[in-house]
Amino acid sequence: MLNKPAGTGSGFFGIIAVGIILVLMGIPFVGMTVMTVMLLTPNSRFGLPLALATLFVVYLISDFTGALIAATGAGLITACIRSGRSFRFSVAAAAAATALASIFGTLLLPEQSVLSGDNVETLVQFYSSTGMSSTEIIFVMNVLMYILPSILALWAAAGVIASASAVKLINRRRGIELALPGDHSLRMGLIPAWILIAALAVNLAGSSLPVFLQQAAVNISIFMILPYSAVGLAVCRKVLSMYPQGLILAALLAIVFPPFALGVLLITGILDTWFDFRTRLKKINERKNQ
Repeated sequence: MLNKPAGTGSGFFGIIAVGIILVLMGIPFVGMTVMTVMLLTPNSRFGLPLALATLFVVYLISDFTGALIAATGAGLITACIRSGRSFRFSVAAAAAATALASIFGTLLLPEQSVLSGDNVETLVQFYSSTGMSSTEIIFVMNVLMYILPSILALWAAAGVIASASAVKLINRRRGIELALPGDHSLRMGLIPAWILIAALAVNLAGSSLPVFLQQAAVNISIFMILPYSAVGLAVCRKVLSMYPQGLILAALLAIVFPPFALGVLLITGILDTWFDFRTRLKKINERKNQ
């Protein structure tokens, strides 16, 4: 759903910042942003042809997997928003679908992906230049191949989030508001929580299970760091909005002990599935005001 506000929004410097992030993350997400903006342009006869032309350019510059990522993300965000879904739901659905597309595209045509011979050779040369021995390089490459699905999924999901942020800022400057006032808070349901619990259980089971199942569990566990950390960050923002004096402590924790801070966010996001911290904080705030 597209809302037309009274005036054109701001956020020029935000667009530049997000644009830099998109360029650093890769051409597929730049193309995804351009395609989504074109497809969401109201009453445009040229939106779809220009989006398809952009997709073709992405394919020429990037590869098959890059074009598949751009098409999946842009298409799903546009379809969800135009069908009346909230902006947050649209981004979440597109991120999940794009993560799967990045994995399947790589498996389907490895030479048209990050697994191409040139990319692997470049990576091996880089490791060699750092002084690593051939045995160490083989070990690192084996580890990277083992967790490659989660790396691809994290890269694709993070790129979709960055692309959606850019689309939101660009449309706001054009006078189109995508995020509705009634958008629900970011939450993870019971199904993702039980999937994570099952993956952790498989990890704890060790070598007694099939190798492919162990690899799937490890990759699922790694990927789940992103959504649950995002939920934990949302809870942290709620706490800081109620107790701004804790901002200095949170900043120091993030700077001095980043792994510990990430762990706190991750655990908070997981526990929020059952404890709903933001609702509890809201009730505490209401009682305090009364």
